[in-house]
Amino acid sequence: MDKKVLITNSQGAQVQADVVMAFELNNNQKYIVYTFNERDNDNIKTYVSKIREENGEIYFDSIIDEEEWKNVRNAIMDETIN
Repeated sequence: MDKKVLITNSQGAQVQADVVMAFELNNNQKYIVYTFNERDNDNIKTYVSKIREENGEIYFDSIIDEEEWKNVRNAIMDETIN
């Protein structure tokens, strides 16, 4: 993983994350999959966020709609299988 992103956490500190992938769905919404390389047993934890741009700033939002999650999971699976 050679793409990095700086994320400001809830405490206001900037933390560097590795970008696993970024993609856009048919609803013109962009998403990002990233990791801080944290391990959970033998797996590396990954995070998925919806990308929102506001006044030239980029924000990562949570995905809360179940149908949207289904579409995002399918897109990730399609990308990782190909």
